[in-house]
Amino acid sequence: MDILGMWKIAEVNAIDMNFKQTWKTVEELTADENIPPMQKQMAQSVYLFEADGTLKQLMPKELAGSEGEPYDDKYVVGHVCGWKEEDGKLMVEGEDGWEEAPATADGFEVFSFFRIVKV
Repeated sequence: MDILGMWKIAEVNAIDMNFKQTWKTVEELTADENIPPMQKQMAQSVYLFEADGTLKQLMPKELAGSEGEPYDDKYVVGHVCGWKEEDGKLMVEGEDGWEEAPATADGFEVFSFFRIVKV
C-alpha cells in the first residue's frame, strides 16, 4: 500500500445550511454559499501518513491562526492520530477507535467525511 506521504482532500461529504448532505469537490464546496465557512476551512487540510503509523492532519497556517503546533512554513498540526494496514485494508484511528478507510477510484475515504488523493 503506497500510503506514506501527503494527501489532500478532493471531496467533502458537505452539510449545507439546510442540513442536506452531499459529496462535493473542494472547488464546488468553496463556491457554494450554502456551506458553512468551517467546512470550507477544513477542506483545505492535508493528511500526512508517516511510516511509524502516525497520521497528522495539517491545517494551513493562515487558517489556524495561533492554534496548533508548527509543522513547516505552510502548515500547523491540527490533529494527530494513527493509521495501520489490517487484512489489506487501511484503518484510521477515529474518536470511536479504529475504522476502515475504504479505497476510492484514486484514493481513500477517511472518517466517512473526506475523500483524499495523493499530492
